[in-house]
Amino acid sequence: MFETKLPGTMNAASARSRAFQLLSPTGIVWYRNGAFWRAALISFIVGMIFMFASWASWQFLEAKRQNDAASRQVLLDAVTQENTLRRWFEAASQILRIAAQNTSIRDFDQDSGAAIEQLRVIANEADRFSQLRILGNNGFEQIRLDRKSNGLEVAPADILQDKSSRYYFSATAELASGDVYISPVDLNVERGVIETPWRPTVRLATPISTVDGVRRGYIVLNLDMAVPLAEFGHDEDRTTRTELLNKDGYWLAGVENDNLWAFMTEATANMALDQDALWQKIIQNAGAEDVFEHDQRLYYARLITPVALAGLRQADMAKDSYGKLYILASAPKYNGFLTLRPSDIAILLIGTMLIAVLSFVIGIFDLHRQQSQAAQERIASHLVGIRRMASLGRIVAGVTHEMRTPIGNAITVTSTLGEHLDDLSTKLGGQEIDPQSVRDDVSYLQKGVRIVQKNLERTVTLVGHFRQTAADQSNHNLREFDLCQLLGDLVATLRNQLKKSGIKIVFEGPEDARIEHYSDAIDQVVLSLITNAERHAFVDRSDAKITLRLVDIDAHFYQIDVEDNGVGIDPALHDRVFEPFWTANAANPGSGLGMAIVGNVVETVLGGSIQMQSVVGEGTIFSIILPKTVRKAANGRKSAFDVSGDNEDDGA
Repeated sequence: MFETKLPGTMNAASARSRAFQLLSPTGIVWYRNGAFWRAALISFIVGMIFMFASWASWQFLEAKRQNDAASRQVLLDAVTQENTLRRWFEAASQILRIAAQNTSIRDFDQDSGAAIEQLRVIANEADRFSQLRILGNNGFEQIRLDRKSNGLEVAPADILQDKSSRYYFSATAELASGDVYISPVDLNVERGVIETPWRPTVRLATPISTVDGVRRGYIVLNLDMAVPLAEFGHDEDRTTRTELLNKDGYWLAGVENDNLWAFMTEATANMALDQDALWQKIIQNAGAEDVFEHDQRLYYARLITPVALAGLRQADMAKDSYGKLYILASAPKYNGFLTLRPSDIAILLIGTMLIAVLSFVIGIFDLHRQQSQAAQERIASHLVGIRRMASLGRIVAGVTHEMRTPIGNAITVTSTLGEHLDDLSTKLGGQEIDPQSVRDDVSYLQKGVRIVQKNLERTVTLVGHFRQTAADQSNHNLREFDLCQLLGDLVATLRNQLKKSGIKIVFEGPEDARIEHYSDAIDQVVLSLITNAERHAFVDRSDAKITLRLVDIDAHFYQIDVEDNGVGIDPALHDRVFEPFWTANAANPGSGLGMAIVGNVVETVLGGSIQMQSVVGEGTIFSIILPKTVRKAANGRKSAFDVSGDNEDDGA
């Protein structure tokens, strides 16, 4: 007898305790639960991978955008510096050529005062000249104007110098009238000493000739390069940098003073020697319009020549002694992976914290999900137990109903027989015995004994059916055989018998189906299904047909179908087909245990499953899913009908 306690009688504390146990079957708190940490860790790892993948993609796109912008900027900086130098040189060369044609300059040896005033006008109009000179044919200075901090000064005759040994005089002396000489960019030297502070200088010179071509001397203008060279170096935000180098790799502008003018000072800085790989790339790319990369920086190089800078046509045969210069513009290559900005660090930290919180929430939800699933499984198991108890109740009711009649009849007859025996005993003990009466009593007793015997035989038959329902799998022999042949032989055996009942049976299956299984159990199940169809499926039906079909599903399972085209089964009765002591055919009732036995053998002996599909008026299909490799003990469960073992011992 079971004691049942209604939910309403449970106090609040007890309810909370039950609820907690339901959600936490392990009895441990969440932070000690491995399932929580597993789900949280997986979520955290996936989230971090997604975040870093997104961040890396963004960094890639941002790097492309930043580097494209930097490439455009370095190209613009290089072109800007070239244009600055071009304007500086073009103006100087034009002034030089105009001055050489001036009458006062041509007649400097006849009227030096007029020549000085003309040079003063030139110097005042263009303050880019630090020194203006007229040299005689012998290279000695005839007139010189020096730009000082307080203005222009005319050098007295006693400090004029002989420049016949200087490289720019020798080069200019070889020019024809109208040609222009442009010296290298170097530091101004006075009396053999580099002027301090350094004054970067370019000397432009051209011959002075009369109208009839007689050479009178040379005009030399020292172009002060301090202003245009000061534009080189870092920009305002120190992102891009421009440099100027000569053809030998010496820096002229754009770097620290210690590295400048090394070819004139004692410094040793030289890009061609110190950074040979970069210098080779500069030489290779200077004629192109592409930005190149070196050591995590973007570079753009432009090759310039004095002819191009001065704006002189090739026909003018402008002369130079240094050949070419390189303008180099560069900017750091953006790489968000190597140089994390504060905003990137903040984003990654915030993202990591959010992912950690989300992982915690996911872990909690997954824990609750698993706990809920476990609770549902326990509830389902409990419901299965309840259904088994209900099934057991129906079985008990069925057993009671089936056995009540024969046992009751036997008891009633036995009681009557006892009374007749007492009466016969009395008659036999009397003095007078009526033979006919004795014969009647004996006949009645014989009939009663037969009735009792018949009812007891009915009881024994029912008990036999109960024992068959709970048959143990150890009664079956495991062997290797051809399942296709087994089913084919069974169909061949039943064909003539079913033909007499007007039923056609056919078999469909592969040519070969080797299997290691319980052949007698399979034979028993299939035979029971065919017999069940024969008895119940074709009531008032003609053209009856049963199809036995074997299907090779995959490497692990076969499917056996027993299909009939009979009357079908009402959908409302589908759930009761495998229920013990139930039959749908009142006209031809059996024990009601056939399908229950089939279901029990399929599940407990064969280790498979059985399903039914039926449509009223069209027929029924029973499908058995049969594993190709059977477990030696199937599922190990005992049938509810099993009366062996302890029950037999108890009854002994």
